[in-house]
Amino acid sequence: MDRIFNIDSGNGSIFTSKTLDRETLLWHNITVIASEINNPKESSRVPVYIKVLDVNDNAPEFAMFYETFVCENAKAEQTLSAIDKDDSFGGHKFSFSLAPEVAGSSNFTIQDNRDNTAGIFTRKTRYNRHEMSMYLLPVVISDNDYPIQSSTETVTIRVCACDHRGKMLSCNAEALIHPTGLSTGALIAILLCIIILL
Repeated sequence: MDRIFNIDSGNGSIFTSKTLDRETLLWHNITVIASEINNPKESSRVPVYIKVLDVNDNAPEFAMFYETFVCENAKAEQTLSAIDKDDSFGGHKFSFSLAPEVAGSSNFTIQDNRDNTAGIFTRKTRYNRHEMSMYLLPVVISDNDYPIQSSTETVTIRVCACDHRGKMLSCNAEALIHPTGLSTGALIAILLCIIILL
């Protein structure tokens, strides 16, 4: 087993030989044996309990995978939230923004609600799923601790055909269904198996 801690035999100072990570192991329990230099039989054991304190070394990330849809002729709204593995003594304070490379040209906007959530809204009033069936929206999440950590997460937005109430009817990403109930991919796989067997 690799040693995580070492001790100075002269003054008893304990120091680390490897980097510690609170998210991996919060407590370390070691035993220190002290003995007299001239009489090694005279010794004692002392348990030492070491608690690893947290530093802000993890970037926030989405609380879940976000995939939403927008109707071709309607507006969309999606609420986002984030999590962070680090402890925050005053509570987490996340901020959300569009990645700089798409901030000015995106078909969507993001509104930071200042309550650790954000909303995604459409900029256009109409989308065409035959021109663009899916958008990948990069969102930057920052944690506002020290040192500030941030990550870029992606929201998938599909353009779908909807009824007049905004209920999704179909999207381009769905599998094409044959009248027999099988998808196109399944039919191709069956045909390939038959050809191989012949």
